[in-house]
This record gives sequence, structure tokens and C-alpha cells, in this order.
Amino acid sequence: MVELIAVYERLVEEEDELLNKIEICEGCIAGIFEYLVSKKDTHIGESILTAVHTIVKDLQTELLHLRLEKSLLADRIKLAKNSG
Repeated sequence: MVELIAVYERLVEEEDELLNKIEICEGCIAGIFEYLVSKKDTHIGESILTAVHTIVKDLQTELLHLRLEKSLLADRIKLAKNSG
């Protein structure tokens, strides 16, 4: 059970890290939008914006899988405590 809790804590740390990365990327997207509006040239900027958006989507997918794993592990911990 101690091992399960250690794994769960590691997943919580990974979740926090992913959320931080997503927040940073979203800040970058906002900055790119501002820059593009000020320069009135979206041709090159659009591809950069799309690339950062793709990174955000990849991170969100990773976060989804991590949260599923974390939920399943939490259930295993709960069952172990109840049987314990």
C-alpha cells in the first residue's frame, strides 16, 4: 500500500507539472495573439500559433491519461484501505 501511495504522489506531481506547462503555453498563445495583432501580419505567426496550440493539445491529452491513471490508482488505494 505504501508503494501505491508513493506512485499516487508522483502522479500528483506530474499533474501539477503538466498544468504548469499548459498554463505557460496558453500565456505564450496570448502573447503571440497580441504580437500578431500589433504587426498585422498573420502569415508566419499563424504557423507559430498553430504549433504552440498543438503542444497544448498534446499536453492536455497527456493530462487526461494521467488523470485516468491517478483515478484508477486512487480506487485501488481505497480498496486496499478497506480490505486492510
